[in-house]
Amino acid sequence: MDFRRIEWIFLVVFAAVNIFLGISFYQSQAVDQAVSESTTGEIVADIQRDQIKLPSLSTKTPTGGYLASQRNTALYNNREQLIGQTLSFNNGTLTSNLNSPIAVKKAHAVATIKKWLQASSNVMFGNQYQYAESLSSNNTYVFCQQIQGHKIYDKRAQITFTVSNNKLVSYKQTYIAKMSVLKSNVELTSARDAVVTLYKDNEIANGAKVDWVELAYNYLLDTKGSTVYVPTWFVGVQNQGAKSVTIKKLNAITKTVMKDRTNEE
Repeated sequence: MDFRRIEWIFLVVFAAVNIFLGISFYQSQAVDQAVSESTTGEIVADIQRDQIKLPSLSTKTPTGGYLASQRNTALYNNREQLIGQTLSFNNGTLTSNLNSPIAVKKAHAVATIKKWLQASSNVMFGNQYQYAESLSSNNTYVFCQQIQGHKIYDKRAQITFTVSNNKLVSYKQTYIAKMSVLKSNVELTSARDAVVTLYKDNEIANGAKVDWVELAYNYLLDTKGSTVYVPTWFVGVQNQGAKSVTIKKLNAITKTVMKDRTNEE
């Protein structure tokens, strides 16, 4: 048998082995995915047996990453543009009391506030904030900052308006001047998997109702003078017999439950 014939046989065998390994890997991935989907499906069935009511939950996996911001004095530096308000500042938070409260009808409160905050003499950088119904309550209307298309659900980037006796009387504002991307295009867990994880971690009680599920950026930690934010699933849960909604949070990258840290609020 000459050398060329041996070489040809070797190449054929090598190619066959590669094809076999490729098919085996593909089948293994398919089996892993099927097992994962089967397990999740079983847990969803357990959730239903525990009489937990769920909204429609997406199985799509969005992408996100880590963002970072630094302390800024933008609100203080631009305070003189505000008219008809008494201002005070504390650790970057602006508190404004309106000298002449604005009449607000309950049915049109959100629309009225949306229009009012667009004027730079009323609210600084108002066009960067969007109404967050899930974070608001009867007489408190929360608007969250959106930066470079990223929705921030955090007290460091919010305006909270207070309405009393059908009048807008005051608001508190925090502001992020600039956000840096530390890491992007990370595959996140889906809305369905987020709820399943919270259930597995005993964060959702039997008989509860999951009212809503939203993805936004949330505070993670402070490091080297910067504040880091991470994509987070916010899940509104109403326990059986309760009148209020409790917000559960899950890190959308690591799938770990996030607890509020009151000493850092």
